[in-house]
Amino acid sequence: MAAFERLKLGELLLRKKLITKEQLQTAVEYQKSLGGKIGNIIVKLGFISDDQLTRELARYYGIGVADLANQILPLDLFKQVPREILDKHQVVPIHATSTVLTIALSDPTDYEALDELQFATGKKIETTLATRDSIKRALAEFTGQLDRELEKDRPVPEGTNKIKSAGKLRPASAGSMRALADAGESALIEIVREKADASGAKINTSMLTRNDLRAAVVPLLVKKGIITENELFDSVIEILKKKGVIEGRELVDRAKDNAAE
Repeated sequence: MAAFERLKLGELLLRKKLITKEQLQTAVEYQKSLGGKIGNIIVKLGFISDDQLTRELARYYGIGVADLANQILPLDLFKQVPREILDKHQVVPIHATSTVLTIALSDPTDYEALDELQFATGKKIETTLATRDSIKRALAEFTGQLDRELEKDRPVPEGTNKIKSAGKLRPASAGSMRALADAGESALIEIVREKADASGAKINTSMLTRNDLRAAVVPLLVKKGIITENELFDSVIEILKKKGVIEGRELVDRAKDNAAE
């Protein structure tokens, strides 16, 4: 991250005329009463949108913006940072080497977070920006993955039959797309990373997006007969219906019939 004047976020937004003195004072009073980070408060009070704040900060500091919603973040990457630091400072690790850890955060003036991360990891910390909402969702996803891993490793009580895996994913026809989602994209990307390491290939899998992974996986599932084209069609139609993009059962049935021909 480039060197810059160590301004607090509120002072920066005021200097850039993105908020007024009165709005900053209101946010500060709110913070004194209820706590929280000033950036979160300013967004919550509606003085500036989450996206606008992120864009303006990225422009001011010359920092990139991470699209966390479309990135696959391996569980092992999160494990490099103590859980309490992730929760306290709302930061998301997105790439790591032996000497450098790159994180996404919403407030580049959170110097306490950068200092704690460097001390805890012993690595140089590089930053990129992300909206508060996308960071919150990424951390929630990490928590869910970690909970599932802990549940998997928890000892089975005596007298309980433990069902063993068949060794490969072969989902039932009716729930094949749901089974694929439950497998976890992070788990799938770990397979790619392990294969690359074993072959000596230099692959930066942090650049692999969810769309890239799906583009690789879905054709294989159809080709191997794990899912049918009709099942894939049905799943897509359900997504479009939820988005309100397609309406009317008759139109859906007609499109399905045409696809089957």
